[in-house]
Amino acid sequence: MKKEKEIEQEQLDEMLEEQAEPAFDPVVEELKATKDQLLRLAAEFDNFKKRSQREREEIRQNVKSETFKAFLPVMDNFERAACAEASSVEDYKKGIEMIFSQFCDVFSSNEVQAFGEPGETFDPECHHAVVHVEDEKLGQNVIAAVYSKGWRMKDKVIRDAMVGVAN
Repeated sequence: MKKEKEIEQEQLDEMLEEQAEPAFDPVVEELKATKDQLLRLAAEFDNFKKRSQREREEIRQNVKSETFKAFLPVMDNFERAACAEASSVEDYKKGIEMIFSQFCDVFSSNEVQAFGEPGETFDPECHHAVVHVEDEKLGQNVIAAVYSKGWRMKDKVIRDAMVGVAN
């Protein structure tokens, strides 16, 4: 493709040189200047595309690293809990609750919220029905059981809730 353009350009240049008469020199010069501008503009645009792609990738990497950086203290506490010998089940349970609280803090600081509770109305946009249950106590399209909570960040659903739907 590039070679074809070069050949076409060479042929165009030769034709212009052959046909150029002194009266047409300003037109030929303007054409050459315009051609040079277009080539420079194309190169500039190509460089812009490459730079934009690099910047997007860099932003993506920064977001990932910042996200995982927020979870590092939680991971540290899990590691400490795994290595520590609890004197009682209550101590161990208290440690797990503290780690769970840290998780909740990280999620809420990033505006990540859980959804999908029994009794809510089924919404196929954010719930994934895996079981259909007949239950006289519950109405039509009401969530009867939650198998895994759904998660959303602001208005964007990150993961659908896996639920059982009644009637």
